[in-house]
Order: sequence, then structure tokens, then C-alpha cells
Amino acid sequence: MLTRCWSSHYTVCRAAIATQRRFVSKKSATNSLTGALCVIGDEILSGKTLDINSFYFAKRCFELGVQVEKIEIVPDQYESISNSLQRLSQNHDIVFTSGGIGPTHDDITYDAVSRAFGSKLAYHEDTLARMRRIMKSRGSLTMPDPQGTAEQIAMARMALLPANAQVVYPCEEYWVPVVSVVGRVHVFPGIPKLFEDLVDAYLPGLVARLSGKTVLAFTRALVGIRQRESAIAPILDKLQERYAPMGVKIGSYPDWVPKKQPTTNEVSSDWKPTVVVSVVGKNKEQVEACRAEICLLLDGIDLGTNTP
Repeated sequence: MLTRCWSSHYTVCRAAIATQRRFVSKKSATNSLTGALCVIGDEILSGKTLDINSFYFAKRCFELGVQVEKIEIVPDQYESISNSLQRLSQNHDIVFTSGGIGPTHDDITYDAVSRAFGSKLAYHEDTLARMRRIMKSRGSLTMPDPQGTAEQIAMARMALLPANAQVVYPCEEYWVPVVSVVGRVHVFPGIPKLFEDLVDAYLPGLVARLSGKTVLAFTRALVGIRQRESAIAPILDKLQERYAPMGVKIGSYPDWVPKKQPTTNEVSSDWKPTVVVSVVGKNKEQVEACRAEICLLLDGIDLGTNTP
């Protein structure tokens, strides 16, 4: 016999800056802050580099209750970057960038951001000083200098920031800042380790400040179904229509298997669903109620609930 209600937690995969402008939230239908990411780099679009920053951004936003509505990938071109950031910043509360802030000719993100929001570039003295201090502590013999050698000028280029930007250093061990303009656009490096560490240190405080209250994370419940997706579609349609006003979203994913399979005595270890149904919302009781209905109506198996 297959149990219909076994319990197993399924793990899905510093204070922020103060803005000078009044922040007008563009909350989603679930009354959540909305987020977007602009991934910058020819290497992503050519298939040379696998983008994992968008996954991490979406994952952390989900855990913090931010509704990610858009992820764009653009080439290393001024117009493409500027247009993307102008558009995203008009429609979303939080816009992060990834990539394009290094020392070479194709690292143009800071310049593109500056052009997009009517600013000019200027050397940021605190960032230059921080670069020198941390590089020296790590044994570097070459220091950034806007008036120095070609290599020193290239290094200093990474501290050439939009003059109207707000600059913070969320991670003490890194000289790399988070650069923010117009209260919505926040510039991050593309190196995954740096991106992840800075997001972890910066995003929670930013969300708490913008929401003005305790962060309410999303809850995700998973149900395994052993029926064709077309067979369960009519019931899911009706459930979604009923639960939508509560901010609950239902998703259906055929041939997708969670990492953890049922292993209790009542459930065979080789059991495999043909469809996994996802139920997502901020009210855990409503999510659980919807999950229970799906299990009952579709003879489903509870694959656990994830609440960060």
C-alpha cells in the first residue's frame, strides 16, 4: 500500500544601503516584492560559460519571499545592457546584475549603468584604497593606480564607478563592492563564488528594508502523481482557479523526479511519479490545504514541504 501522507522535508535547491529616492514598491499579485536579474556576457550567450548565478539568485529570492519575474541575458554591448536595466528597473523592486565588472575592454557594466541612468564614471577612492589594502595583504606587488602603468590602470578600472552610485562592502574579506543606483539596480560580479557570497550578505537586509516588515518566505509543497499530465490537467485547472485569489500557484512537471524518493515501509523505494505537482504560496496553511486536495483527488503521494 502507498501511504498518502508521509513526511519528508525536501530541500530546494548585512544590512542594505539606504536610498535617497522614495521607493515605490511594485509588488506582485502575491503581495511580494518583485525581482529581476540581468546577466551580462557574450560568454553566456555563446555557450562558453554555464550561467549558475541566475539559479542562485532565484533560489535566494524564493527563500526570502521575493517573486522573481524576469531573468534576461544580454551581450557585452552598451545599448543592450542599458535598455535592459532601464526596462527592468521600471517594473521591478529589486534588479541585480551579474558580470562585466572586470579590468578588460569588454567589462563595460559600470559604464553602461552610468549611461542608462544619466551619470558619469569617476574613480571611487574608498574602493581603490580597499583594493590596495586587501591585495597587499594577499601578497600582490602590483597595486591599482589610475596614473600608473597599463596594468595598474587596468586594475584601477574596476573602481571606476557611476558617480551617483551608492557603494557598500557586504563581505569584509572582499574589496568588491555592491554598487547601487536609483534605489533599484544593484551591480554584482559574475564570478559565481563572489556573486553567491555577496548575495547572501546583501539581499536579506535589502529585502527587510524594502518590505518594511518581517520577511515572509514562500512555501513549496510537492506531490507525486502516477497519471498522465493530460489526465490531471482538468482538476489542476479548477484547483488553480480556486486557489489563485489566495496567492497560491500550482505547477505541473512531467518526468521530473525529486532527489529524495519515498523510502518508508509503506512506500516502495522504486516508486517513481510520472508527474510532480508543485504548490507554492506564502500562507503555509493554504499551501498544505491545496496539497491535501491534490493528494486526495489525484491519488497523489506527498513528497514533502519546503519552507526556508
